[in-house]
Amino acid sequence: MRRSLFVIMLAAVLLSGCNGLTKMKSGSSRVRYQANPKPVETMDDKVVVKFTGSIPEKYFDKNCAVFLQPVFTWEGGNIPLEPLTLKGEKVDGDGTVINYAKGGRFTYTDQFDYKPGMETGRVTLTPVGYRSGRTNEDARFSEEVVRDNGGVEFTSVLLSDGVNNTSSLVDIKGNISIAPINYNKSQGIVETADIYFLNGTSNLDWNFSMNQKYGATEQMQHLKRVMLEQGLPKQISITGWASPEGEESNNVGVSKNRADIATAELNKLLDEVLTVMARRAKVKPQDVEYYKYQQLKQLIITTRAAGEDWVHFVVMVEGSEIQDRHAIINIVETQQSLVKREQMIRNMAETYTELTDDIFPSLRRAQIALYYSEARKTDAELAKLASTRPEKLSFDELMYAAYINYNHETKLKYYKWATENHSAEWAAWNNAGAEAFYLGDYDEADRYLKVARDMNPHNPDILNNTGLLYLGKKDYALAKYYFEEAKRQGSNDADVNVPILNLRRGNYSDAEKALKGTPCTYNLAFAQLMNDETGTAIRTLDCCLDQNKDVNYLRAVAYARLGDKANCLKNLKASIDDDYEYKRRAAVDTEFREYWDDEEFKLIVKLW
Repeated sequence: MRRSLFVIMLAAVLLSGCNGLTKMKSGSSRVRYQANPKPVETMDDKVVVKFTGSIPEKYFDKNCAVFLQPVFTWEGGNIPLEPLTLKGEKVDGDGTVINYAKGGRFTYTDQFDYKPGMETGRVTLTPVGYRSGRTNEDARFSEEVVRDNGGVEFTSVLLSDGVNNTSSLVDIKGNISIAPINYNKSQGIVETADIYFLNGTSNLDWNFSMNQKYGATEQMQHLKRVMLEQGLPKQISITGWASPEGEESNNVGVSKNRADIATAELNKLLDEVLTVMARRAKVKPQDVEYYKYQQLKQLIITTRAAGEDWVHFVVMVEGSEIQDRHAIINIVETQQSLVKREQMIRNMAETYTELTDDIFPSLRRAQIALYYSEARKTDAELAKLASTRPEKLSFDELMYAAYINYNHETKLKYYKWATENHSAEWAAWNNAGAEAFYLGDYDEADRYLKVARDMNPHNPDILNNTGLLYLGKKDYALAKYYFEEAKRQGSNDADVNVPILNLRRGNYSDAEKALKGTPCTYNLAFAQLMNDETGTAIRTLDCCLDQNKDVNYLRAVAYARLGDKANCLKNLKASIDDDYEYKRRAAVDTEFREYWDDEEFKLIVKLW
């Protein structure tokens, strides 16, 4: 009798437990799931899955648990996401407790790397319920709960149909910083004079052996005679150089000081020339100083600290009798690190002595160059030579040829030539790095910008471009550091680029505030759109100076959100006409979901 009673009680317990799980399964449609946003969105090249769940009262059995594992499915396969366990009030172990009488709510967030093609993917959820005194804390997949805990699958739920990838439309290229171009195509060099200095110094000594050897005083007097015969030039440039030994940062400072000394000597020379010119013009004594002032006001004088003169170093080594000259030139051409380059040459002990005696002294100088109005190469001639014989162009000519070309691949090609033929010029390395970044070749950009930073570590253009490079690499901490350093050194471009950090990380509110000072810009419109200020975003896009493919596509998205089919498709077509790839994107872009079955839309995005 007692045995029969025990069996009956056990059966009752099992039946009640089974009934509890069965009721949860049959009533699973009462549980509400809401993805937010829906469809799910990308953020910083990751698909972010967020949803909330609402459990009704008197639903969740006190002795049961539910294993939840969203799964993302797309043409490339499926990705099980991080699981979440809900449990009744009498179940031990990890999990979110759901009260039987009152029900409850829960939230879920996970993310995974975005890949092209995921736009049409789906996030589904098949809850697995089971009765247990303790949750299965070791389970990583639903199958394990079914196998180990006798789990029962509930009705599947579609959390999200599609992936919104609009966040990727942010323009991370920002404002690259191109070094100023010093070339004036209407002026030509008439005459130059070189002043030489002792190693590591900028003290002027006209009796110094190199100044005596090359007649530095006579060269200056020759410049004076030229100006007295032909009048003042349109422009005078002063360039300071250092020989390529010692610390680069010190050599930049030395070359600047040498340029300053040469400028002071030029000013003395100009005063002498203008005094003679005033006398010849019969200017009254009381008006002489005003006459000088008026003449100098029309003269452009530029100074440049060129640092280590590797270009002339190579030229002089090539023309020398040094036995290892070919090995030295090979080191210069193949070793990008200036520190390692110098050390490798220094290791050639006997050769280095010859360089110290015969080559380096000629490189420690400042040069004064006079420019007069003369016919120079046309833009077409410069472009042709830059493509075919770049070694025939001066540094300024090559930089100008890159500047006037609108094709970024060609610009990079010219800047590369500039680094190879004028390796001592930081501007060439900076500009090559900027263009490589713009074209998406981060490894190439890194190589060029590293050399530029070694040569000129505090230059605002180089720092800003380095910040953009790290932004592209998603190293936001370093990107922020370099942008802030660039701003401290006076970069205006960095002010525009800093907000991109917030745009990448989805902090659209702060980004919009920071971009208010740059109206009519693409990224400001992007921030406004992502802040649901759709009408304002359209007005910003309308006033953008460059009405390009990107502007048209973002405007199409904005009009789609407003339900304005005519303007949406008009801008979409304009964008696709400029870039065929936008056709592929639009065909699966959830922003245009309402038009996927529209015949006009299908005609626009038809691939062939």
